[in-house]
Amino acid sequence: MQLEGELVQPDQIDLYLTINFDVQCESLPQGSMVFGLKGGKLQLRLENGKIHHQFRELTGSFTLVPQQEGQQLVTCQVRTHGSQKYPAWDFAVDSEQPVLQGLLKKTKLATLDAIAFPCSVEATFDVSLQNIYLTEVQGLWPANLSTNQLAILERGIAQVLSKRKLKPYLSRIELQFDNKEIVEGYLTNNQ
Repeated sequence: MQLEGELVQPDQIDLYLTINFDVQCESLPQGSMVFGLKGGKLQLRLENGKIHHQFRELTGSFTLVPQQEGQQLVTCQVRTHGSQKYPAWDFAVDSEQPVLQGLLKKTKLATLDAIAFPCSVEATFDVSLQNIYLTEVQGLWPANLSTNQLAILERGIAQVLSKRKLKPYLSRIELQFDNKEIVEGYLTNNQ
């Protein structure tokens, strides 16, 4: 995930989001699994700034750009909620695809109104347990399991993945602006 700010007025900053969704393979002693995300939440925390609802531009349906040859086009649904100081965007895969895969590149997220400088933005991308989806599992359990047994095992694996790889957040970025430019910005990934 990448978040960029561009000063467009003395007190307004356009925020642009780049985010790449893909499946991830995990090798285990007994086998392997591949998982992806059905959705997630981008949460902003603003200091000395606010984003009005009408200036939240990333909303609706978007086609993610495939990052691998032969990858299917995936549509992502985005809806916004939250307050002016704590705006949020929920990302969800279209019902025709199992997981989000592809790139949303430098798309305008919103326009931030700076109340005072320095102005800062903390962005986190969080994933709930319900948004973890196992796309492939090999060698981890026998093939003769019932549908209920399989569902229980998949939920258990999703819980472990959530705790070890996706909490407290999947990705985090902080930006700080003075009245002319970004003074500092850094990214941390929970990997």
